[in-house]
Formats: sequence, structure tokens, C-alpha cells
Amino acid sequence: MKPRAGHLRATRAVVLALLALTTPPHAAKASSPSAVRYYGTWSLGTKAGPETVSLPNRIDEVHGLGANMVVGIGGKAKLLDLLPDGMLAVPGCSLMKKRDWQTDGRWDEAKARKRLAKLARRFDHHPRVYGVCITHEVTEYADHARRVWMYRLAKEYFREKKVIQYYGVLTDRMNPAAEKVDGYGRNGERETDVLFVSLPAVAQGRFSQANVRRLRDALAAAARTPGVPVWGQTSINADNKIVTGPESMTAIWGEHGENMSVWTDTLFRTAGPDTASGPLRLSGFFWRSLGRFPWDLGYPAFADHRARMRAIGHDTCARS
Repeated sequence: MKPRAGHLRATRAVVLALLALTTPPHAAKASSPSAVRYYGTWSLGTKAGPETVSLPNRIDEVHGLGANMVVGIGGKAKLLDLLPDGMLAVPGCSLMKKRDWQTDGRWDEAKARKRLAKLARRFDHHPRVYGVCITHEVTEYADHARRVWMYRLAKEYFREKKVIQYYGVLTDRMNPAAEKVDGYGRNGERETDVLFVSLPAVAQGRFSQANVRRLRDALAAAARTPGVPVWGQTSINADNKIVTGPESMTAIWGEHGENMSVWTDTLFRTAGPDTASGPLRLSGFFWRSLGRFPWDLGYPAFADHRARMRAIGHDTCARS
């Protein structure tokens, strides 16, 4: 005898209700949408308080903290060869410094090409390289037209990898009147394969969710260049002027890293303009840093903060 449809619906409703009651809050939260595909740290160091750890051990550690990518690793290939399967890296940022683009204040294409060719030989075919971050805070010395030129020149050499420029701010003052200009993506012209921006969580020495406006601005800018994803990095007790020691970590981020979750939840649920594939969202996020600075996430006493990073990474991967 077949069960009646009404009986099946009633049974299913009871089961779903029981699941809702017994599902822990963390698991329930994992159902919220996330577009973050890449998660990890900006750079890696070997600092661990007054001691140091080996680079292989630090790589194992960051991988265990949920990272599937490390960005800002500098220009050496040593770290790349130590990465485990499934983990990618972005050399840079600032593989090309201002002096590599210019001579005596004038843009020097031949000089730039020589440096780009050397970098491409090192990184363009490496299986662990996702892309190269060629510049750091590029709007400090290049306007939109020049950034487009830099990007297109780099793409001639990096045929297999993404070419990424990093933006401390999206505006520049590279004009005769030194007026602040938001020129990113003008006329839809691409100047980077990833819009990588700074997302500070501190305002006037305090943790501030209102700083999410920096992400909203970046998402709005990215809409001008369809197909360009948005990544962000947040300094966590790194080189900010408010960092005074271990106490500034707990003052900003909480005794157990509570504000780390508050911050990433705020960022990950922020939606930008609609596109053909849905609203733009952050697709890469990186903490700065683990063991590069004296009191960042590598400081031994911050075990709870590292556990928070791991939990965020686990939750992010589950949702993306």
C-alpha cells in the first residue's frame, strides 16, 4: 500500500522542523550566499613573537587556517615551490615599482619591457601562480590612461596569468590642478584583471563596520569594467599607526577575534550593481598578515584569532 501524499508532506514537514531545531547556529549561517572563492593572507612571514618558525611550517599553518591562496608574496619563487596541492599564490604586489616604469620622472617603455620580460620568465608558466600583482597603490603615480597602458604592456608578456594592479584608493590626483579624480575603468577600459583594493576596518582608532563603504565604492567601480572581479585585503594589527602591541589586536578585533567575523560577514553579504550573472560581490579576501609583523595573526597568544580565521575560511568555502 502506497503512503498517502498528505501523510508524506506532513512527515517531511516534521523532519524539516526537527532539523531546524537541531542545526547548530554556525551550520545554519552557512546557507547565506557568498561569492568569495579565494581566501588567505596578504604575504607570509616567519615571525612568531620573539621566535621564528620555518617557512614550510608557516605555509602548513596558513593552509590549515583555511587559506587556498596567498597574495603579496614578493618576487621570489621559493615560496611557490613549497605550496601544497590546491593552493595558489599571487607574486607581488609591486613587482613593478615606480622606478621600473620611469626614468628621471619620464615614462620609459623600454625599461618597463625589460623588467616585465624577466618577471614573465619567472612566473608566467608556474602552475602555482594565479596571477601577478605588478603594482602597489598605483593611483599614487598613474592616472587612468597610464594605468591602461601599464596593464596592456604587461599583458603582452603575461599570456597565461592574470595581471593585477593594487589600489590603496581608487582616486588619483595626476592632473595639472591636482584635483581628486575617480577615473577607474573610464569608458569601460580595463586596467587590471582583478580590482584589488584596501578594505580597512579601522576608523579613528576603532573598529568600524561603516568602512564597508570602501567595498561598495569598489563594486560600483568594477561595474564599469564587466568581468573584472573585486578582491580586498584588511590589515589586522599589522603596520597601521594604531598598532601599539598585542593590546591593539584585542581592542580592535575582540578578545577572541569576534570582530573578525563581524567584519567578514559585513563584507561578504555586501552586494554591488546587478550584472548578467547577478549582483557584484567580493570574490577574494585576505588578512594582512600572518607572521610578517610583530603582533599580527602570527603572534603566539592569538590562537583564538587564528581559530576565527579558520572558521571564517571553512564557512566561506562551504558557501561559495
